[in-house]
Order: sequence, then C-alpha cells, then structure tokens
Amino acid sequence: MKTKLVILLLLLMAACTTNKPMTDEQKAAVQEEATAAVKTYFDAMTQSDIEAMKGILENSADLTYIAAGMIYDYDRMMELAEQNLPYITGQIFDTKFEKYIIVSPECFIYTWHGKNGITMTTGDEIVLEDYMITIGFRKHVEGWKIFVGHESEKAPIPIDTTAVPIEF
Repeated sequence: MKTKLVILLLLLMAACTTNKPMTDEQKAAVQEEATAAVKTYFDAMTQSDIEAMKGILENSADLTYIAAGMIYDYDRMMELAEQNLPYITGQIFDTKFEKYIIVSPECFIYTWHGKNGITMTTGDEIVLEDYMITIGFRKHVEGWKIFVGHESEKAPIPIDTTAVPIEF
C-alpha cells in the first residue's frame, strides 16, 4: 500500500511541476477556481450525479484513482459509478480538515479529512468517521479535471503507542 501512495505522490509531482514561481495574484485566482472545482466534485458525490462525475474526471490514460483497495482508470471509474451510484440516495461530507496545494496555474492538489455519511436506497446508512480524500486536478479548456485520486479510511491503531518507549 505504501508503494502505491509513493507512486501516486510522484505522479502528482511530475504532472504538476513547473519552473516558474507563481505570483500571489495567480495563486489567488487558482485558489478561487480550485474551490469551485472541489465544490463540483462534492456536489456530484452528494447528489450521486453520474453525469457530473463524468465531467470532472479526466478521460485520459493518466487517470489513476485508488479507492476501496483497488486502482481504477477512467473506464473502470465510470463502470463503478454506474453500478453503485443508483443505489445511493445521497451522501454528506462533514469536513474536519481540508487543504489546497496550488502547484502551478494548471494544477492543484486537494486533501480532505472528515466524516462521510452514505444513505442507500434501502434506507441503510454507512458512516465513515475518519475518511480521507486526496485528489489532483489539472486545468483543461473545458475546466478542472481530476487526474489522480485516493480515498481511504483512517486505520485504527490497535495499541496505545504513547506507552511504548521510543529509543534512537
């Protein structure tokens, strides 16, 4: 799993690296656009909107999305959305932490941590208390698109590590 995350971070850095430093005005402009792109993502998830998801995912060989222990490309993400979203009536996202990293005028990384509540058409509810999402966006003519992403739940720590002495 650690190898997958290292590869994901290297892919993010390679895809987004430029040599020009950005001005504060450029960063502010990207931040404004980034906030709108992230809202579009969460709105699509909240409303189980397959068409909106299609519009925000980059349809390219680069798209890599890790979720539920699997790695997905664009076609597999669309298949997953079409199979699962019709059974979800809605989701809630209660933010505990979020961070935008503006990499360049054409790329940003968004990290989110919080509670994700999912309501199924059966009435069942799934609540993920410590859910984490990291998504990388690239700017295209038609708008910002996700080209890489990772979702996971915070793993429980089975022992009290504060009681374990650390020696160097």
